[in-house]
Amino acid sequence: MDLPRDIVQTAGLAGEDASQKAKLLLLLELYREGHISLGRLGELAGLSQEEMLERMKEHGTYLNYSMDELAQDRQAFQ
Repeated sequence: MDLPRDIVQTAGLAGEDASQKAKLLLLLELYREGHISLGRLGELAGLSQEEMLERMKEHGTYLNYSMDELAQDRQAFQ
């Protein structure tokens, strides 16, 4: 992906792992928008669940988990 140099620097994508960083940012946005699941996010990013949650935290990405899903999980565990 070709990006202007100033955008690359502003986004903190400079360096050898710029492609990986850009990929992670794209995947996080797809997750935020509901296009991919948390499991798929981790799979595509090539990270463990713990690592993925840490990256999400670093980038201000929160779990897509609704009150309905919480109620369903609570019922399932009773």
